[in-house]
Amino acid sequence: MAREADFQSKVLKYLRSKGCIAYKMQQNATTRIATPDILFIKEGFWGAIECKASSRARFQPGQKEMVAKLDDWSWARVAYPQNWDIIKSELEEILK
Repeated sequence: MAREADFQSKVLKYLRSKGCIAYKMQQNATTRIATPDILFIKEGFWGAIECKASSRARFQPGQKEMVAKLDDWSWARVAYPQNWDIIKSELEEILK
């Protein structure tokens, strides 16, 4: 199983290759609990991605709810290697 950090790097590299400004959120005392791992912006559109090392990885309290809330506001997903091709395909349409 790949490390989550390796998968996050892959996602960030992809987003930046599509012209996005993409940030890896650092979890610390000033970061809101359940903030997704990656926030990105492109030409008036923004999104968030919570990365997991696998589809079986556990969620921290509030993560699923935060992703759902951000998806209501714009676009947010939980990504892991097993569903990355599906999410990337969705992003291809959005980030043209």
